[in-house]
Amino acid sequence: MHTQFLVPRFSVSVTMMMMYGYVPATYNDPVVQAADEALRLGSPLVEHSGTLINIIPFLRHIPSWVPGATGKKTAEKVRWLSEIWQRIPMEHVKTALVSIVFNRDIIFF
Repeated sequence: MHTQFLVPRFSVSVTMMMMYGYVPATYNDPVVQAADEALRLGSPLVEHSGTLINIIPFLRHIPSWVPGATGKKTAEKVRWLSEIWQRIPMEHVKTALVSIVFNRDIIFF
């Protein structure tokens, strides 16, 4: 595997472990994949010339089903992916608090 694919996934994995105690099980973990995909798709949306919505603001009111509204469709997909990578670690935290199981990898004495 190439390092260009491993470094972003490693940074997402470390963040998830430090914030939520969620340790991704495999390289293809759904949380890491969702976060990586959301960052990859969402980055061009926030650039000034990333979409026509950034240049012509009234286009944000056009529904996503209109042909050519690719920026709006991409934003909806990014929103869905970000809900996934926020929901799964939070569920992990809730179950860990209920069962009182903590990840000792990040606790330092």
